[in-house]
Amino acid sequence: MNNLPAVLVLEGEVLRDVFISSEEMARMNEARATFKELRAILMGHVIPALGGFNNPVATEIECRLESIAFASRNFLYPHRYSGAAHAAVSVGGDL
Repeated sequence: MNNLPAVLVLEGEVLRDVFISSEEMARMNEARATFKELRAILMGHVIPALGGFNNPVATEIECRLESIAFASRNFLYPHRYSGAAHAAVSVGGDL
């Protein structure tokens, strides 16, 4: 027996494709690395100092960290290599 609705109505707005430059992606890569450091500090020092996840503030911190990573697609992680060329300082060879 099927209890699904006959018609599923989706609301929203269709957006056009967005393009991000190599420089902007390099900045997203840097932001992801900084966020990872912040997360390590919070999870390794602050949350234990608050008494662990029994403290509602600790739970809220973790929730906010997860929402940032989720909403940003982990700072556009699937596209992380597009910023690698911009961030490269030395690729070898003699100048």
